[in-house]
Amino acid sequence: MTSALNSPPPSQGGSSGSGTGAASRGSHPTHVSEAAYEFLLTEILHWVEAECTSSSAADARKRRGGSAPVDFDARTTGTGFTGILDDITETAQTREERAILNAERAAAKIERLGFDVGYRLCERLAQHKALGPPPVPSSAGKDGPDPSASIQLEAVKFLCKEFWTEVFRKQIDKLQTNHRGVFVLKDHELRWLRRLPPEDETARVAAIKMLAFPCGLIRGALSNLGISAVVSCDFLADGKNMAACSFNIKVKS
Repeated sequence: MTSALNSPPPSQGGSSGSGTGAASRGSHPTHVSEAAYEFLLTEILHWVEAECTSSSAADARKRRGGSAPVDFDARTTGTGFTGILDDITETAQTREERAILNAERAAAKIERLGFDVGYRLCERLAQHKALGPPPVPSSAGKDGPDPSASIQLEAVKFLCKEFWTEVFRKQIDKLQTNHRGVFVLKDHELRWLRRLPPEDETARVAAIKMLAFPCGLIRGALSNLGISAVVSCDFLADGKNMAACSFNIKVKS
């Protein structure tokens, strides 16, 4: 892997406005409180999980309503309560499987929400940005540089700089690529995870759920730029620092 993110962060300020305009903007801020947004994202996660759980429970009730009633007197004769114990064990296994399925459904739904947001936000940010390599002379032939690889690299760089700064007020800390459609984006302090306690299993589970949203953001932004990819995430410090994470992008061929 080679590092591909070298340029300094974009300028955040401007001096073209008048003093009156600046004072007006200062007295009427246009940004939402960061804490309020984090609370909103947490509530969205809870809502999605609750919706998936209630949907799964409704499906289970329908299945039970359509099944034949159990004759408990027949099940307890001969072998005692073996039949009932088998039912209890089966129910526990079913509940565990249902919980795993609900978690997968919730993560998929959160990722889709992130995809929609990332797609629309990228459409706004990249309206006047051309992503592509410089013209390649026709004499380069088949041995010349691959235009698609250059486009992918420029798109991911845009994602690491302008897009990430718009969402998290900072650039990606490190970008690595093998120049074959695989990119690793490392953020050493993701703002949404800074308040989670380290080395805590409950916090780790919460972080994994929350990371589904930025994975969707990345996939949606790339999709808007014409790049289909699979995005996954991982922790850089093995759970010791929840805010240090990486996003792995694999461009579909």
